[in-house]
Amino acid sequence: MIKEFDNAWAKYQQNLKIIPLPLTCWEFYTNLISEETQFNQIQGGWTDKKTSLDLYKQKGEILVTDVNLRIIFASKEIHKINGYTPEELIGKTPKMFQGKATSKETSCRIGIAVKNQLPFKEVILNYKKNGETYQCHIEAYPKFNSKGKLINYIAFERIAS
Repeated sequence: MIKEFDNAWAKYQQNLKIIPLPLTCWEFYTNLISEETQFNQIQGGWTDKKTSLDLYKQKGEILVTDVNLRIIFASKEIHKINGYTPEELIGKTPKMFQGKATSKETSCRIGIAVKNQLPFKEVILNYKKNGETYQCHIEAYPKFNSKGKLINYIAFERIAS
């Protein structure tokens, strides 16, 4: 019975106008895993991991900076709001999104919160890669190691409505 099925399947395949190809790579799947794995590695030294992981799963637009405010992680979803790929953002600071029309007062409030290692929520006018502006709602949290030393800032961003 199996041999007849195999012969019938082979005959069917020969009559197709398309050629089915076998799956030779799972790269499309590993890219999704690698982003979550990378995020988990970054939060490895954080004392409060659960909140960040829950927020990571709920909100796709994420930036993580080091203590010098250099971006060390950007989720792929960030591209939807500002046009930059994660690779383009690594090593830069979030100030790259600001421009002439960005509110100095809002920028100053964010700077004070960061300097004092406090969480903050702000809406700020940012610039996309193509130069267009958008209102960005930022919810950011400082992340500390077990000794209480600041090691990262994590920001969850979205278009403000």
